[in-house]
Amino acid sequence: MEIRRIEIQNFRGIKSLAWNIPAGRRFLALIGPGDSTKSSILSAIDMTLSDRWNLSFADTDFYQADVTQPISIRVTLTGLPPELRQHNVLGLHLNGLDSAGELHQDPEDDHEVCVTICLTVDGELEPKWTAFRPGKGADEATISSATRRLIGTYKVDERIDAHLRWTKTSALGRLTESKHGAAKLLVDANRTARIAVADSIPDELERLAKSIQGKMHDLGSGEFRSLQPGLDQSLSNSSGNLALYEGAVPLTNYGLGSRRLAGIAAQQLAHDGKAFLLVDEIEYGLEPHRLVNLLAQLRRTDVSGQVFVTTHSPTVLRHLDAQDLAVVRSLPDGLVEVKCLAAGDDDIQKLLRASPEAFLARRVVIGEGKTEFGLMLGLLDQWDADAAVNGTPVSAALGVVATEGSGSETVARGEILDDLGYEVTLLMDSDVDAVNVKADAFGTRPRAAVVRWRDGFNVERALCEVLDADGLTTLIELGIALSENPEDGSTNFLTHLKNSALPRELTSLKVGDWISSGYTLNEARELIARVASKKSWFKQVHRGRALASLLMDARHLQNSDELAKVNALQAAIFDPRPMFAGEVNASKDAAVS
Repeated sequence: MEIRRIEIQNFRGIKSLAWNIPAGRRFLALIGPGDSTKSSILSAIDMTLSDRWNLSFADTDFYQADVTQPISIRVTLTGLPPELRQHNVLGLHLNGLDSAGELHQDPEDDHEVCVTICLTVDGELEPKWTAFRPGKGADEATISSATRRLIGTYKVDERIDAHLRWTKTSALGRLTESKHGAAKLLVDANRTARIAVADSIPDELERLAKSIQGKMHDLGSGEFRSLQPGLDQSLSNSSGNLALYEGAVPLTNYGLGSRRLAGIAAQQLAHDGKAFLLVDEIEYGLEPHRLVNLLAQLRRTDVSGQVFVTTHSPTVLRHLDAQDLAVVRSLPDGLVEVKCLAAGDDDIQKLLRASPEAFLARRVVIGEGKTEFGLMLGLLDQWDADAAVNGTPVSAALGVVATEGSGSETVARGEILDDLGYEVTLLMDSDVDAVNVKADAFGTRPRAAVVRWRDGFNVERALCEVLDADGLTTLIELGIALSENPEDGSTNFLTHLKNSALPRELTSLKVGDWISSGYTLNEARELIARVASKKSWFKQVHRGRALASLLMDARHLQNSDELAKVNALQAAIFDPRPMFAGEVNASKDAAVS
């Protein structure tokens, strides 16, 4: 069984969402910037398909707390098992799903047979579950909790410790109720606890504890040797005093990661064979190695069910395929868009491996190479410091991520991210004509900005252009200090310069001495820029980062074209409004072209 279509109206931060999910997407990680409603989407699925009947709603669950507009959540399922297609269950409420993901009242030969479960909540705050069929004047029939239990949905939530005890609503309680008659066992266990609780544990619970232990090992939750039921003295409720112990220590005393994996293990066993697993913030409480192992377990193809997770973790993205991802984007007026990444797209996969952080941002700034990337990081450091002093949002608050491009592929990476709805700014050289043409075309996109140095300059030439003699000397000294062998740097750098046209009789690295000997300032700027680029003086991220202070402190910066570019770059990053069609003004175009 698969979820193939989700429609949400007026739920929390979502005014309207329509998401068609391609067939065969067994594992989907919802990604995107903070507050893009990823968690709300998971909650909507959970509320619509889970077997709970006593859901509690508040006015704040409605979009902008407007209770006059009812909440409506529709989830369309395909691949229905026989027990759901029976006439007395859902067999009389079947729809057709066409290749475009649109619903039809009756399935035709080229349609997938499906059913749509609808949850509605009006101002009375009472939830109602029904079967939805397009074209009908009203919802057809009530969908009972028992029917939804046959669908089989469970969400791994923050109530971790509850699933490590035997209660009526916990995973362990469900397991023993369905297999061993939990109510009587719990009563008997509590009565005999006054004598010796250890002697009262039935073999069934012992075996169940061992099953949990094995499942926890599969999920990477550490080495447990004697997991067993025991008396939980932290609760006074007589039906909830039985809990999982590791030896004499209750599992509720363990760290967050171990407890969360134990809760997942218990829930998986309690919902064995169920169709849908939902995990919000899958990385929560887990070290990278245990997170990677959990992902591998959830993505196994030999395990039935469809898995939906949310994540803000680059580690997660590095271990997923592009087809595992769905980008959630919150647009103006409460519209939410979800895009599933294409399967088999090598360019997206390559970018995902190189820059997973970019897929978790709202605004992405791509430096063409290591020098540009480092320079961007240094500029962000300074701009963030100024923002903190002025009480304005820093770049992180705006969802900005800087990432490294890859020369001629930089524009292509920007196009991929722009197509997925990200706001993208490129910081580039202008010394390759073919790349300039592509960058010009990219810069016309509504959400895109391109900042390039003028006149075929690269970053080294642009920086040298605003430095006087003392500034150029400081640049050389910085290059020496950052070189791999600073103790030999003076000799090596002087050799580099002399091999590229510095007169042999000059033995000083002080540019003022060159000028005193008849060398012009412009000649010095051109020479140092050319050698710095050719010899890769600053072709490392940390070296490029060190250039930011030098650039911002340049004496002649205030009236330069380079300052205009830096200002345009800052505006593109810190503009408080998202860039949508028609909002890129002419002055900005002039500044960044």
